[in-house]
Amino acid sequence: MKSSFDESIYSSVSLTKLTIFAISKIAENGEESAYERIVKECFSLFPKRFSFQRYPEWPDGARLKIEILRCRDNGWVTGNEKNGFQITSLGRRVAEEVLKELQQGPARELRPTQTRDRGDTVLSYLKKSESYRRYQENKENFIITEEEFRRLIISTFETPPKVLEQNFNYCFDLCHEYGEKELCNFLEKCREQKGLLLKSWTKRKKVKRRRAKK
Repeated sequence: MKSSFDESIYSSVSLTKLTIFAISKIAENGEESAYERIVKECFSLFPKRFSFQRYPEWPDGARLKIEILRCRDNGWVTGNEKNGFQITSLGRRVAEEVLKELQQGPARELRPTQTRDRGDTVLSYLKKSESYRRYQENKENFIITEEEFRRLIISTFETPPKVLEQNFNYCFDLCHEYGEKELCNFLEKCREQKGLLLKSWTKRKKVKRRRAKK
């Protein structure tokens, strides 16, 4: 996919800033900033930053959900996935600054410490979560609420089971791929408690109940 921006420039801009810039472009066109529309805009403008590592022809929607939430936490947007997102005046100012960064010309070569792995955003989000902190403090008695579980896998109460399962598997597979054993154990603990919210887990439970009745 061809972007109108130089990859050597936008590769050095944070994902959160690229996200608010994409949202600002949607707002400028008078369109609604629905989640799916934001995914399309980010991937169209900055394909190398918002694609799957193994499947660069597809946008990484789960990672984008985290960036949208970060934009909201920063006060750059308001709203939610169900009703759409609205850019704030602060968000517009940040987007203007991002545009200047994108127009500066070829960026300097990144130092090794500046390189950004595609999985770092998700792993950092999980490690900094309040749920993970409590798990580390008391693993035996750890309990997670439905609200916390949904927020952990970047979802809301309106998110359907199929999407919940996709988000959970994405997070779990990423932790496994990067050798984050403790995070994998944490997510397994969460699935033990809230697995009935996931589509495939629910199906397995129903099958077991039917077999038990026979």
